[in-house]
Amino acid sequence: MADWSGRDYSRVSSLQRTVAAETLAELVVDGAEWVLDIGCGDGFLTREIADRLPRGYIVGVDASPRMVGAAGEVGPSAPSGPVFVCADARRLPFATRFDMVVSFNALHWVPQLGDALAGIATVLRPGGRAVIQMVCGSARPSIESTAMKVAAGARWARYFDGFTAPFVHPEPAEFSALAERNGLRVDAVTVRDREWDFETTEQFTAWCTVGCTAWTDHIPEPERAAFVDDMVRAYEPLAGRPGLFRFMQLRAELHT
Repeated sequence: MADWSGRDYSRVSSLQRTVAAETLAELVVDGAEWVLDIGCGDGFLTREIADRLPRGYIVGVDASPRMVGAAGEVGPSAPSGPVFVCADARRLPFATRFDMVVSFNALHWVPQLGDALAGIATVLRPGGRAVIQMVCGSARPSIESTAMKVAAGARWARYFDGFTAPFVHPEPAEFSALAERNGLRVDAVTVRDREWDFETTEQFTAWCTVGCTAWTDHIPEPERAAFVDDMVRAYEPLAGRPGLFRFMQLRAELHT
């Protein structure tokens, strides 16, 4: 998995924070839960949840050491934490102790999504809840599938021999079936067609530069900016205009 820069992410993460904050506003807690935040990134939203758990506790996990390092620099925001741990969503290092698991726009970066869902079921107490938000599949090509197409092109293919997609975008029905097979019961799944206007190609490119390191890490550093430029140019006709980002967002509520 890519080791994203937590500081760079913080600089360009207004989209992720806005989208997750909308879901967070709908998150119902009684304040005493033990919560696990999978794919916590720089910890911004983990700390927001901690403030709502006066009698509970929250742990944030991310597979990126640099993300966890950036999250830990701030320190706990409340007696409820958070504590940040570098961990793989497919192999969570916890026993069955959490009342709730949340994951905002992270699990589509885990191609072995079934393993992650099985891990969530394992760490949840009986009757525990999970709220998962992620990008799902649709007829419209995604920015990630565009990156794969660019990587396969004549200019870049030599750097991607044997490279497989570092993401998964399941269809909603596929996600529900996968969750059920891995120990989670589906209460509700909703899908929204979302868009975010970065306003300029330059700002969209800056966001893509941080988010596509799974690809650019395979390319010599002097050529990385050119790969991102090619990807942005290939994506613009799919989105409809320069600076516009479009994606399908799945939100699932589950329980054990």
